[in-house]
Amino acid sequence: MLGFDLGKYRTMVVSIALFLVLDLGVLILNFVISSEIDKDAVNINLAGRQRMLSQRMAKTALQIEARNAQGQPSEKEAKELAQAHATFDGTLNAFIAGGNTLSGAGKDIHVERIDDAHAQAILAEAKGLWTPFSTAVRGLGDKGAPSPEAAAGIARQAEAVNLSLLKLMNDLTTRCEQLSSDKATTLRMVQVSGITLATINFLIILFHFLRHLRESDRLVEKARRETDNILQTTQEGLFLLDDKFAMGTQHSKALAGIIGTDRIAEQDFLAILRPMVTQKTLDTAKEYIELLFQPEIKEKLVASLNPLNHVEIHQAQGAGEMSTRYLQFGFNRVREEGRITHLLVTANDITRRVKLEQELKATEERAKGQMGMLVEILQVDPSDMHRFLRAANEGLGHINNHLMEQGGGKAEQKINAIYRITHRLKGDAGALGLSMLATPFHELEEVLDGLRGRPNVTGEEFLPITVHLKALFEQLETVGSAVTRIAQMRGVVTVEPPRPQIDPAEAVPRVVSQWQAFTRQIADRQQRQVQLSYSGIDLQKLAPVLQESINSMVTQFVRNAVVHGIEPPAERRARGKPESGRIAVYVSQREDGGADLSFRDDGKGLSIAKLREAAVRAGKLTAEEAATLDHRRIVALIFEPGVSTREAVDEDAGRGAGLDAVKDMIARLGGTVRIGSTPGEYCHFRISLPAQPEQLAAAA
Repeated sequence: MLGFDLGKYRTMVVSIALFLVLDLGVLILNFVISSEIDKDAVNINLAGRQRMLSQRMAKTALQIEARNAQGQPSEKEAKELAQAHATFDGTLNAFIAGGNTLSGAGKDIHVERIDDAHAQAILAEAKGLWTPFSTAVRGLGDKGAPSPEAAAGIARQAEAVNLSLLKLMNDLTTRCEQLSSDKATTLRMVQVSGITLATINFLIILFHFLRHLRESDRLVEKARRETDNILQTTQEGLFLLDDKFAMGTQHSKALAGIIGTDRIAEQDFLAILRPMVTQKTLDTAKEYIELLFQPEIKEKLVASLNPLNHVEIHQAQGAGEMSTRYLQFGFNRVREEGRITHLLVTANDITRRVKLEQELKATEERAKGQMGMLVEILQVDPSDMHRFLRAANEGLGHINNHLMEQGGGKAEQKINAIYRITHRLKGDAGALGLSMLATPFHELEEVLDGLRGRPNVTGEEFLPITVHLKALFEQLETVGSAVTRIAQMRGVVTVEPPRPQIDPAEAVPRVVSQWQAFTRQIADRQQRQVQLSYSGIDLQKLAPVLQESINSMVTQFVRNAVVHGIEPPAERRARGKPESGRIAVYVSQREDGGADLSFRDDGKGLSIAKLREAAVRAGKLTAEEAATLDHRRIVALIFEPGVSTREAVDEDAGRGAGLDAVKDMIARLGGTVRIGSTPGEYCHFRISLPAQPEQLAAAA
């Protein structure tokens, strides 16, 4: 008994109490059944993963067997097999008795025992098949790659149980789906019953309290006005989208300004998008929206696939100008009675944010580039840096002179001349470890390579070279300023302690250290093992022009030897050679003040057949001419521009520019070159450089 009389509110209180009790019961049942369905969903996903894991283990076991049979390492595959085995075993045991395993995201989750007799029968049969194979895989332990016999044994066991395990895991998945479907049916019945009882209760309330409904209508109208006010004032574009891609009749006022049109109500959303995005993006957006209308697809799982999360659009303005804006569209499901009826779409103009991010990123990149450049500069000896900058500025000046030359029929010679200088400077920068400078020279090579072989190259086609040349001049000026500033700071604040005395006989000349470092750098990129040794005079005794020329020549010879001559370690081992290739450099001074350079590698030597093919491929010779030329003439082709025995092009070789640059330097210095080579054994270059005029004048 209540302590007071409810009077006219008795029916309302009883009806509301019944409604609350009913709702509470339905909510509790919904919660319990939904929790079971969530567990079943996890089981379905894990059972599906078991199918994939059984296939992966069989595939990995066969890969291990194949790689062992080919004498290749299989540690990676063995590790992958162990990981797949651990995941499969943990999940299978969790299904049988409950326990922890890994989720699809790689996190630990607790899985309860599947309380279904049919499912347990499937699991018991799977356990019987799995145990022998699991024991064999565990037998590998942490030994790394298994022996061929063990690999073959595991592969056979994997083949024996794979299909059976796959079928059992398929059956388990089907059973889990059936269990989940049964619970979903029960959940729907609970919901339908709850809705029915709630409807009856509502009719009772409606019958007795019609005036309260009129009051509710007034409140609804107030809410509608508030919604209109929100849509008028919000800065986001808001609208509803149905499964036919039709936009709703209600939308926020800001939407028209964001998407650039005021024709919105009941319009085709894809038609509005079409002028803004590429066809590929439009097709992807259509597929994404269709996915969101499929209830079995989890909304959070596909959120990252939204192709309209960041859309760059270009809109025409006056005087033929284009404006670039960035839009962001977000999608959220709208459900009615558990059914997805619409998507609530939010549209935002994120142009300001994107441009700010771009500016910040550009600033960071510039800062990183400047910092990287300073680090590289600090690692180079100042005298070497000054020599490189002087040679680079002179080289760019020569390129500029070539670009200013007038007259027809000289395009190919002009391109080759510029190419030689560019390739030489790229090699010199790389040898000093100045990747920040080697990269723009490589980019200029790419532009020049696009002009090679073209008939009737016009002056306009040289404009990209001019742009790159201007950028290189500016970059060299920046580097030069940095070098000067660093030198000033060193002179002001640096007080170096006395350096320990080093036996000159044991000291490695700085330029030789640079050659060795450059050799290792190229060898690492080409997956080779190469050692460079030097014997001969101190290069400081030579005239500066000879020092710089020999340094550049050795750089080009190193690149040529590592890429074309030195074989991969496995090939050298098969030929009975040491795995590490050897390069020997020797420099001696002539009586007239000049220098002799000897460069020898113990690689595979020159291939006359490949040189013939390369000359024909480069258009230097016809097939008939190549077949009739003697060996000496064929060997001389390695110095021709554009002739390379390597078909693939990368930053180290493939364009036929390195030895062309060497030939040009030798010609300018009035020197000579001789080549010796034995296929499969070595290649030897002997360069003789006479004394230079300034050197002779100094001697007089």
